Amino acid sequence: MHHGIYIGDGRVVHYAGLARGQFRGRIEDVSLAQFANGHAVWTRSSDLPAFAPQDVIRRARSRVGENRYRILRNNCEHFCEWCLRGESRSYQVERFLSPGPALSMMLGVISLAAARRTRFENRRRQNPFTEWQAI
Repeated sequence: MHHGIYIGDGRVVHYAGLARGQFRGRIEDVSLAQFANGHAVWTRSSDLPAFAPQDVIRRARSRVGENRYRILRNNCEHFCEWCLRGESRSYQVERFLSPGPALSMMLGVISLAAARRTRFENRRRQNPFTEWQAI
């Protein structure tokens, strides 16, 4: 799920990493339509922010242009939690890294790596120059 801070006048400040399928991206101030990118948008208001709305907006705008996106340590949810509560945190990452999902993911990555290696070696037997063509 992608997170952003609505700052009024149809504008959202968000970390663009992964928002458009890229692994990197800056914090940007975009229109609500650009932020939504054709998807439904909803608001989360169950947790009260630690700061007044004007301060949340100021905090969000203060980081526009930052380009230090890291999916596990500094993603769009980390950014929003910092703006709202002063704590850089991602509940999605925490759930993902809990023992159950982390083990499943690790086994999936190992399986994927083994399958790719097998396909690569099969292609290499058929054409010994395959590895050079990929470079």
